[in-house]
Amino acid sequence: MKRLSVKQVILYVGGILACQMSWMGCFPLIPAYYTAVCLEDAARGMFSIAMLAGIILFVPVTAAVKYLMAMVVILFTMKLFEWAEGWCSVACAAAAAAIATLMMSLSGELLNVRNPVSMGSAVLEAVFVFASVMTGTRMIDFFMQLSLMPQKEQEGHYYDEKLVNYAESFNGLSKIFARMGSAQKGLSAEQMGRIHNELTGSLCVNCNQCALCWEKEESPMYSYLSYMLQSLQRTGEPDHEIVVQMQEYCPYTDAVVQEGMRIFEKARLNQAWYNRLLENREIIAQQLDAMAYIMEDCASETADITQESRRFLAEVKYRAKERGVTLKNQHLYENKQKRWRFTCEAYTKNGNCISMKDLTKAVSAGLERGMQPHRNERALVSPQGSTITFEEDTCFHETHAMAKQVKDGGHISGDNYSFLEMDNGRMAVILSDGMGSGSRACKESELVIELLEKFLEAGFSVETALKMMNSAMVIRGEDDLYSTVDICNLDLYTGCCEMYKIGAAAAFIKHRDYVERIESSSLPVGVTHRMEITKVKKQLQHGDFLVMVTDGVIEYLQEKEQDLAMCEILNEISVRHPGQMADAVLNEVLKRTGGKARDDMSVLVCGVWKK
Repeated sequence: MKRLSVKQVILYVGGILACQMSWMGCFPLIPAYYTAVCLEDAARGMFSIAMLAGIILFVPVTAAVKYLMAMVVILFTMKLFEWAEGWCSVACAAAAAAIATLMMSLSGELLNVRNPVSMGSAVLEAVFVFASVMTGTRMIDFFMQLSLMPQKEQEGHYYDEKLVNYAESFNGLSKIFARMGSAQKGLSAEQMGRIHNELTGSLCVNCNQCALCWEKEESPMYSYLSYMLQSLQRTGEPDHEIVVQMQEYCPYTDAVVQEGMRIFEKARLNQAWYNRLLENREIIAQQLDAMAYIMEDCASETADITQESRRFLAEVKYRAKERGVTLKNQHLYENKQKRWRFTCEAYTKNGNCISMKDLTKAVSAGLERGMQPHRNERALVSPQGSTITFEEDTCFHETHAMAKQVKDGGHISGDNYSFLEMDNGRMAVILSDGMGSGSRACKESELVIELLEKFLEAGFSVETALKMMNSAMVIRGEDDLYSTVDICNLDLYTGCCEMYKIGAAAAFIKHRDYVERIESSSLPVGVTHRMEITKVKKQLQHGDFLVMVTDGVIEYLQEKEQDLAMCEILNEISVRHPGQMADAVLNEVLKRTGGKARDDMSVLVCGVWKK
């Protein structure tokens, strides 16, 4: 507030000084300066009083009346425009000032003898006033923004360092958990030795023939017992020949076999729980890695270039004011891909609302690059004001559609899908097929979709989101409930798409001249904590279509080469609308299956075009 008051005083003093500058008996700076400052809307009442004082002190009486009347007309015209349109543009105000000055000059000349020289000077004065308002407005606007938003760079750098330190801590914890060991498939030699000692300690120690079996060097009991334990480890059952041979030396062979099977079952159960504990440690390590990744990403995601771009921000504010919108607290950020994000507080005056489209034009023109409002922004800028975010506009836009068919005799499809708009001009197209059909399969695939959406919205990468989601499904521990996942991560800036397939059916890209297929052989999610992710990167061009299907669409085609048959179907389809294409694919598949849907069928189509 103190800085603004000092600037207002400077403007007031400038108005008084402008009243001293004359040219051929005219004072053109009076209407020009008055109009430019009133457009800035910096306390018009006080400024008008300052200008009145300057006119009374330095301007002759006859000229003072002229310019006072011109100022009244200018102020009235600006108020009229603001009441009708919500704002008064610089061009309208400059024209009003020039016309008002010219009319006041002509009115004064009509009361006296006509003088061509005076008429010419009046026209030149009007032209000078118009030009001075057009240029002076920008100068005053620049003066008012000299102290534009001092940034707390050190504070921001401090918080970035804290995030990086947290990320390093989480990485360290992840490595500690990873070093704790990995799951074992069988029993180790040390564990086999403990089982051998436990078995002989529980039975043989109390047997009266213990000395005959274990103390004589020619006794074969040690080798017999070792072979029996090895067979128990391999098959879970003792080898019959070894048991027969043991019975010749040990009268308690049946008890030894039963006790050995009991000890082995306990050892397997302990190993299963231990392996599960190790798997959970690996899952925790993955989650810690994910947290470290997102912290590092937040610390280095964007750079604040507000101070370096003050010229652009001043131009944005000037153009927004031209449309009746006042901007405050402007910030400009640049991400790692050199794309800009602009935030500001915007509000209108006089109770009017301005469309977001008009403000977007001002922002794009001021920043000299295409910008678009964030997808969650409102459609109007209101007098109450709000914080608005603009992002650099994308080069491509997409349209998507879906066609589904429930399995014959069913009522609920086990397939689910999602079209998720993310930040930085990316879109995730997700298709999940729950094992089987019906409500259980639907709930399973729905849970997979929901988890992926939450992780992606939180800012995790697709790979990290898939690992986190798979970890959650493994910990959930539901048997025979698995889901396939098919994800397309589409970059609308470049048209590049990254396909992630986990147990999913083949996907297809329909180009202008041919159809390309993308296959996968990985297991569904939730089967193992070490998930295999098949990733394929493709470049989409203007007019390409991405087609994703569930296995119910392909597996029951009455063709030997089912993927090639799907390529033929897509080649024969000539429609260029995603919805019509999805319906056409599903109808053609049903024709080739005899009209029967032996499994849930889903066809997802996404078309990409350049803007």
